[in-house]
Amino acid sequence: MPEQQPGVAVIGGGVAGLATAWHLENPADGARCNCRVTVFEAASTAGGNLRTEEAEGFRVEWGPNGFLDSEPATLELARAIGLGPDLLRSRDTARRRFLYVRGRLREIPDTPARFVKSDLFSPGAKLRIAGEIAVPARRDLGLAAERLETDETVWAFGARRLGRAFADTMLDPMVRGITGGECRRVSLAAAFPRMVELEQRYGGLFRALIALRRHRRRQPGAATGGPTGVLTSFTGGMSRLPHALLAGLRGEVLTGRPVSSLASTTAGWTVTAAGRRYGPFAAIVDAAPAHAAAVYHPHADARTLLAGIRYNPLVVIGGAWRRDDVPHPLDGFGMLTPSSEGSPLLGVLWDSSIWDHRAPAGAILLRAMVGDPAWLDRDDADIVNQVAGEFEKIFGIVRKPLQYWIFRHKMAIAEYEVGHLARLARLDRILAETPGLFLTGSSYRGIAVNHCLKDAVRVADAVRAYLERGGNA
Repeated sequence: MPEQQPGVAVIGGGVAGLATAWHLENPADGARCNCRVTVFEAASTAGGNLRTEEAEGFRVEWGPNGFLDSEPATLELARAIGLGPDLLRSRDTARRRFLYVRGRLREIPDTPARFVKSDLFSPGAKLRIAGEIAVPARRDLGLAAERLETDETVWAFGARRLGRAFADTMLDPMVRGITGGECRRVSLAAAFPRMVELEQRYGGLFRALIALRRHRRRQPGAATGGPTGVLTSFTGGMSRLPHALLAGLRGEVLTGRPVSSLASTTAGWTVTAAGRRYGPFAAIVDAAPAHAAAVYHPHADARTLLAGIRYNPLVVIGGAWRRDDVPHPLDGFGMLTPSSEGSPLLGVLWDSSIWDHRAPAGAILLRAMVGDPAWLDRDDADIVNQVAGEFEKIFGIVRKPLQYWIFRHKMAIAEYEVGHLARLARLDRILAETPGLFLTGSSYRGIAVNHCLKDAVRVADAVRAYLERGGNA
């Protein structure tokens, strides 16, 4: 009788959990799978926030609308699960991005010449930004995990290097658009480690850009200082990714199974979900959001640390209009609003301008994001009326949408506040004392799809190595 393979429980059926399960079953080195995987998902369907609504030719995303194609782990996984032909690059016009500042849309300049001509900043603010090259570097920024006092917020970093006007006008809306949170809370080292690396290595951002451009001229295709790559999705929407992962899994995926406790026994780990105990398992991968893991993690200190990770709410409002009813050309990616504008909108994505296959001919699709928790309890008609009023002010749209979609996310996006890396270091020390338990997902080392899929590879490799050692730390 063949020896039974050790079981691995994966908690959380979002993209991080599904990708980790897939990598466990499909080792990159082509080796034979050495475990049985069972996925536990609290919701009635797996996939997390990667969901795409389809109606009358419109495709509307619940959450993320794409990923940058510069992360090999994402593209390799997409092709391995059969989504290569479905990959969809954003349109070239999506490179243009806008801010709603002082009552009107203004394009973010993408070259030095356009920056000089831009009216986003006063002459004094422009001089302060240009003076960044003379600002001395902080050499202790890379120590945030060990020395909490060295952790710096995104706003503080921007104000120190480029001036308060830059931090308020550019960084504030950027962080609001990415996390739904505040740049005066978010840790630069945790959320944007590349910026820390550039200051450490080159002494400043302008010096880094100059050096990297020289390097790129010598080696075409080399990475630059900012986010690189082309925004990419799938023809059928982002839900294609979890659907393909689900279709490719051989193990069980148990939906409607919220986990309430974990226990380590002499026989292995057990999982209690929806009132039933499962196991034993040789290892557990917890890919659930930190606020969920805080309920059942077996270590009291870890529960406190996990509960301390802030999550921001998000209300996504999709609207469809006839193209002829929208006077603005919508020739770009979308817009963000600094908090100083007082608008309820974090930003608006011009989805039908970014992608093909998102709206039928002669129609447009826009998605507005609101981070005010009070909007979670407002009725649909009230939300649509207020968004329509904002759209009239910003885009000149006087008609109500032909169709709308509203998605409410009470705890949508993890916000990596100052102290996040120190928190992770403490969690890592606890995990080292809890053999067989692994953490992954957007709560920890990056909120984007790319981050989750890259970390899924790391964790799957760590679990396999653990099993090959016979389940020993």
